[in-house]
Amino acid sequence: MKSFLPQLQSLAQRLPDQLTEADEAELEAIYHRCLVTLDDSAAMFGYVLAKAMRKHVAGGQSNEHIYVQQFEIPQIRLFELLIQQLPLATLTQQCANALLVESLNNVENPVLIDIGIGTGLQIVNMLHLLAQQPDCRVKQITVVGIEPFADAVRAAEKNFAELQLPFQVHFTAFIRFVEKMTLAEIQALLPTHYDALVVNASFALHHIQQAAQREVVFGHIYNLAPKVFVLSEPVSDHFEPHYATRFHNAVTHYGLVFEVIDSLDVTNKEKAALKLFFSREIDDVLGHTEDVRVEKQYATHQWLELFKKMGFTLEKPLTSFDVQQMNGAFLRADLPQRYAIVFKNEEITNVFWAKP
Repeated sequence: MKSFLPQLQSLAQRLPDQLTEADEAELEAIYHRCLVTLDDSAAMFGYVLAKAMRKHVAGGQSNEHIYVQQFEIPQIRLFELLIQQLPLATLTQQCANALLVESLNNVENPVLIDIGIGTGLQIVNMLHLLAQQPDCRVKQITVVGIEPFADAVRAAEKNFAELQLPFQVHFTAFIRFVEKMTLAEIQALLPTHYDALVVNASFALHHIQQAAQREVVFGHIYNLAPKVFVLSEPVSDHFEPHYATRFHNAVTHYGLVFEVIDSLDVTNKEKAALKLFFSREIDDVLGHTEDVRVEKQYATHQWLELFKKMGFTLEKPLTSFDVQQMNGAFLRADLPQRYAIVFKNEEITNVFWAKP
């Protein structure tokens, strides 16, 4: 099936306020032509883009078509695919966890603050890796999870309760958006005594809507005086307010993500389910108005500028990792001031290791 990208890009130039009736009819036609051939890769990408654009035109309203129900899979299987099969997530997490282990390994009583901890599985995996280190000095670790969603926190509490490790793990969670917390509120979550503090944030801080709020959060982290701050983020400027430019950025980024998904050794139904998972992000990037959307990813240079502005120094303590490539995606450790997961010479995710 042919790609509808040129037509959609042309329509994006006239969004949000200058679409004619003919433009809207063209968008509807593209949407429905893609919808009936969703098993085709080009059609699926056209569908998720057109669906988001229709949502924007309709003022944020969207009805998911019944046809997409054929691609539904159990949530636990979707999560397994994301973490274990999708190299963008797998390589990013392995890089971040290796950096966290490097930061925690020689400390007897550390504290780890995880911003956007979700169900806690990344940190659970990291703790298992930490326990396997032959020179691990950790006797007890306090994990402080900051997470806005109570359901995720309940799952995290269960996952941490099931841990059996050679050191003690104390888990505490605070249900709040980090940008709505004061420095004093974060400090109040910390134990009275500890040897070192490490802060981690994986795919969480791009949800902070305002640039000024991001500066405040980085300022709080700086003032906590952590040993290390590890940040993992996707690479694409979706903070961009101009619709057509943001559309171009989203097509570049998610087009590559969809290509990676096509390369996976999973069923076509599972590939489609993964694409529909990312279509929720595309819905937000291209379907919501500026005041409500939360998928506001930064490009690499924007994160670098924020680190510099807030006084952080970026370093790279590790130069090699156990796994550095999957399905054509590579973990690059030779780039200045960052690690990156690269596909077709484009950075898809970044991992930063910063010190105040």
